[in-house]
Amino acid sequence: MKEIVIMAEESSIQPVFEKLAPQLNLSGARIRVIPHQGFSDLEKSLPRKLKAWRNPHARFLIIRDNDSGDCVEHKQHLQKIVRDSGREGQSIVRIICQELEAWFLGDRQALHDAGILEVNVNHASIRGDVDQIVKPSQKLDRLIVQGYEKRVGAHTVSSHMRVSRNTSRSFQNTMEALEKLAKL
Repeated sequence: MKEIVIMAEESSIQPVFEKLAPQLNLSGARIRVIPHQGFSDLEKSLPRKLKAWRNPHARFLIIRDNDSGDCVEHKQHLQKIVRDSGREGQSIVRIICQELEAWFLGDRQALHDAGILEVNVNHASIRGDVDQIVKPSQKLDRLIVQGYEKRVGAHTVSSHMRVSRNTSRSFQNTMEALEKLAKL
């Protein structure tokens, strides 16, 4: 059975992929998210996991936040790990610009429907290219109701997200990568 294995830097991204997978054309491929405890953990365990994966029909999406770093450098480094593991033709590396919260800001309607945004938030404050916001988590923190917690927030917001209306190019590139992996 074909599976798409998502090797993610953190666990808060897991509900995003689980909730959005039904909106994508994944040709019956099963999604499996393997969260890590930050980039160092992902980087350290990735070679071993890629080499040891037994399903010959598995495809891999490796994803991490850019965190105001050099996204080209981050991507090249992860691509080298993939290449060295022998999984180059079965894997795609994606860098979230800048953090997962940019994806949430890219779907203001989801934030509103989830009850995350304060009632009086001026939506003009999140216009423009959400991928260019240096610290989207801080921006989101200033706009939301009290008590937002990253993993719970990710679960709540992703339940209301729609792939078709998200303005984050990073988000759209990642969703396209999943559909591409399903066809490989």
